[in-house]
Amino acid sequence: MNINDQNFVASFTPTQIKTQYRTINYAKDKNYLVIQDAGDDKASYFLLVDDFIKKYPEFALKEIERNGDTIYRDNDLSGYELAVNLNFEEFMRKNMPDRNSKDYEKLYFKIEFILTTDNKFKDIKVLHSIDDKHDNDYIRALKKSEIYFKNISGKDLLITKEALHGKFLNDLKDENEKKFYEITAKGITFYRNNKFEKAIETFSQIKNIKIEENRFKSFHKEAMIMLGISYLAVGKNEEACQTFNEIGNKTDFEIRNFLIDFCEKK
Repeated sequence: MNINDQNFVASFTPTQIKTQYRTINYAKDKNYLVIQDAGDDKASYFLLVDDFIKKYPEFALKEIERNGDTIYRDNDLSGYELAVNLNFEEFMRKNMPDRNSKDYEKLYFKIEFILTTDNKFKDIKVLHSIDDKHDNDYIRALKKSEIYFKNISGKDLLITKEALHGKFLNDLKDENEKKFYEITAKGITFYRNNKFEKAIETFSQIKNIKIEENRFKSFHKEAMIMLGISYLAVGKNEEACQTFNEIGNKTDFEIRNFLIDFCEKK
């Protein structure tokens, strides 16, 4: 049995799955697979991808035109599967040379490629470079992964991947970047101690800090989500929804439920 890309020895009955560490009860309820750990009062409900998309059509593959051809933008849900016991990011890490984050001047990397219906890569293009060495190492590892990609959509897929590298505060040279780290850390402390007005005041300062776009993308997103939740906590729903909509849309699972529960007109 594979859970979160880790393999476990398991035994199966018509109602239970047992591993060394867990006993999992399961059952079918209409189109849902219901999973519940023995002794837990919470259950998880799962849909097959096709059923999920029928219920939530916003997750369907989006058609786009590229060089006169019709292709579909992948959504990391219904386009392809990986026939390897690693997720994509872990595979790339294992197949790229180790490199200290201190060596990076740029931290954000973005690449796109097309996965054809016969499981081949084409039109690999770096959209945001870190440096030649990183980019070339990444492309070599990406090409190694091709044999594990299985296109299940029946369509040519445009796939976009990102790599987000970080730096420790002491390794930063730019004063604005240091300020970004310090403000984020301060805001998180207020947030975790339920001092939401202070968290709002602190996280809001991030918008005025001039740093390279996407340089600390994951940290920035985490801070903005906490800012949105802080607005909700003090009853400022309009500001919260504005913040969540700046982050993304309902296809982003990190903010999806906030947008549905607080920002859609009933």
